[in-house]
Amino acid sequence: MMKTPQKSGRAGAKVKKKIMTRKMQARFLLVFCAVLLLFFLLVIRVVFLRQKHGVDYTNAVLSHQSYVNTNIPYERGRITDRNGAVLAKNVVTYNVILDPSVVNANNGMYVEPTIKAITKAFDLNASDVRSVLTEKADSMYYILLKGRPYEEVSRFKELQEENHKLVKGVWFETVFTRVYPYGSLASHVIGFVNSDQSMGTGIEYQYNSYLTGKPGRESGYYDNELNLIKKTWPAEDGDTIISTIDIAVQTAVEKNIKKFNEETGCENIGVIVMNPNNGEIYAMASNEGFDLNNPFDLTGYVDAETLLEIGDDERTKNDLRNRMWRNFCMLYTFEPGSTFKCLTVAAALEEGVAGSDSKYFCSGLAEMDDFKIHCNARHENVNLEESLMYSCNMAMIDIAGKLGRSTFRSYQDRFGLGAKTGIDLPAEESGILIDVSKLNEVELATSSFGQGFNVTMVQMAAAYSSIVNGGYYYTPHVVKKIINANGATVYEAKNTISARTVSKSTAEFIRNATYRTVEEGTAKPAKVRGYLVGGKTGTAQKGIRAEGKYIVSFIGSVPADNPQVVIYVVIDEVHSETLFKSSRPATQLTSDILQEILPHLGLYPSEGEIDYGVDIEGPGDEIGSSVEEKEQDTEH
Repeated sequence: MMKTPQKSGRAGAKVKKKIMTRKMQARFLLVFCAVLLLFFLLVIRVVFLRQKHGVDYTNAVLSHQSYVNTNIPYERGRITDRNGAVLAKNVVTYNVILDPSVVNANNGMYVEPTIKAITKAFDLNASDVRSVLTEKADSMYYILLKGRPYEEVSRFKELQEENHKLVKGVWFETVFTRVYPYGSLASHVIGFVNSDQSMGTGIEYQYNSYLTGKPGRESGYYDNELNLIKKTWPAEDGDTIISTIDIAVQTAVEKNIKKFNEETGCENIGVIVMNPNNGEIYAMASNEGFDLNNPFDLTGYVDAETLLEIGDDERTKNDLRNRMWRNFCMLYTFEPGSTFKCLTVAAALEEGVAGSDSKYFCSGLAEMDDFKIHCNARHENVNLEESLMYSCNMAMIDIAGKLGRSTFRSYQDRFGLGAKTGIDLPAEESGILIDVSKLNEVELATSSFGQGFNVTMVQMAAAYSSIVNGGYYYTPHVVKKIINANGATVYEAKNTISARTVSKSTAEFIRNATYRTVEEGTAKPAKVRGYLVGGKTGTAQKGIRAEGKYIVSFIGSVPADNPQVVIYVVIDEVHSETLFKSSRPATQLTSDILQEILPHLGLYPSEGEIDYGVDIEGPGDEIGSSVEEKEQDTEH
């Protein structure tokens, strides 16, 4: 069957047009109106819900918003003296935190009541608070005030409680401020750390890891009534440091230093009072200290005119601060002078090159290798004990020559000179000794009476203690014990013997000789009525000899026959035309301090009553004074 051919292309095709009929238009209009009506009804419903339940919905949203997580600060550990007196503590203050997002909620219904409560409790203007709420409207954390006392915070909390439904969006952060109740007392021992703990001094810096605790954390959310629901992870407080310092002894030391500076004056003073039988430091003072509550303030260290000249020169100010913070007792080195003679004699006794019956001739002058070395007087014939009593340089030169340079130097090492003692304070100096290969005839001679090498005060105090206590070297220390927040001991000084220095027989000889030095020799002004005081004076030139600058000193122990206390007083450049190279200022200052501290330490006079104002001048003192004032040092 043949198929009929079909036409291709669009030319002949007929297009059928769809036309919207009236019926279709009516249906479309009906659907449109229905949708419009539903939208209108939805808007009405939303407005209705907003008016009736808007607060509930807002609170529901806020209740799912966590307020800013905050760290809870730990309380830095306290520092106390050996008897529990607080030397460093913390005062609790509060930062006032504002949450503008909460205060501005619910059409601002909390704004005015909250501002009213804030301005009533704290010293703030309403306009300032309102500006914060406007400018930081969406913020959830804004520090409104810092370091407010509890009284102000308590007053606000009372107002908040009275109107708790309307006073919203304010809470408090606890912060701790470090406070030193005694101001500058024992400042070089207690010390400080700066805010980022990158620098500091004293116990605060040395034991920072113990004093530093661990911060806690606090987070929370607002419930449907905008009450703050908190969850807290508590902080761990720092440990408490119990120092060896006795606040009464330290106070007496610093009071007498201040008196000396007011009456006589000097460039610097160092005083150490310690227990020779365990190395505990009862007091350590460097001049008059600095204010621990404001350690960067130079007002008490530099006069007003100098500060005005310095102006904004921070480099100069920092140099002055570093000098002000410098602990003279362990960061300053000097020639010990005649106090070192105790060590020379002890070495001689240990090595058998001298004995109690040894005799020495003193002509007042020795010539060595074209150098003249003078003594303080022409003593003629003296025995070993008298060589200390009258501070004879010629006897020391003889003894050192018999010891020899190697043995002499070995005893310097044995007594801990030229090395850090290990005291638990930062930045201790080591001192400077002459190398054994350079201890030639002149150097050995001058070293025998404490010149030509440098020591620190703490080195000499520890070395002398090791002699008078029977030959036991204890590492000096300023911390006795450390306890944690629960009262458990986490550290306790063991008071272990670091070395043996001399025999008991040598110790007994030195104790007897130093007692006679105070009773009959060059140290008479160090006497304290009713007590057996032993010790040795020292006078040494500093710097360039021709300048005539001196450091004078006294080191001693009480009771002389069974030492319980060692005291070392060093005065740098006494401001007196008649006493600048006499050890009398050091011995007198020692006596003044001992009179006050010995009864407190449980050491009472062997006879008579305690006399705090005793006049120690007496027959023979002028003789002792003249001998000491004539004491001369090596002249090259």
